[in-house]
Amino acid sequence: MGVFPLATSLTIDEFEQLARHDGIQELLDGVVVEMPPPKLRHSELVKRIAKILERHLPGARVWTETGFLIGPHCPQPDVAVSHPDQATERGWFSGAPFVAIEVASRGNTPDQLEWKKDLYLASGASEVWIVYDKTRSVVVHTGAEAIRHMGRFLSRALPVEISTEEIFGSDGN
Repeated sequence: MGVFPLATSLTIDEFEQLARHDGIQELLDGVVVEMPPPKLRHSELVKRIAKILERHLPGARVWTETGFLIGPHCPQPDVAVSHPDQATERGWFSGAPFVAIEVASRGNTPDQLEWKKDLYLASGASEVWIVYDKTRSVVVHTGAEAIRHMGRFLSRALPVEISTEEIFGSDGN
């Protein structure tokens, strides 16, 4: 069985015509992947990560839950840092973000996160972060390398030092 459930393959044109839906819809490998609205904890982590990045980068480059048109795919990373002057196409950013950040949740499987990570990196992302609340860790992927961080770490792509405690909170909540 593939990473995404078997379904009729959609084009970007067909994806754009779908009815709006409460939650997140992504077009990945021709399949519409629907996720329920995020729970509060997920949203808190997304908000914290975005605030950390906005302290070090122009706010106009930090995005939450924004679509990126990558060929026939339209993923929506939880947090993204766009390339300087990144073009748009059809109302979405064109191509992969400079840095894509996904917060692992009940709405995505490990195989789906791996697939999205590979898509981002193959399409021009410098780093992909996968944030795991259960283990209070962040795995940073840069090409063939993946490093799990459970404390302070420096981004290789961004002028940012991150503390996982700042992301997850000092009490784990």
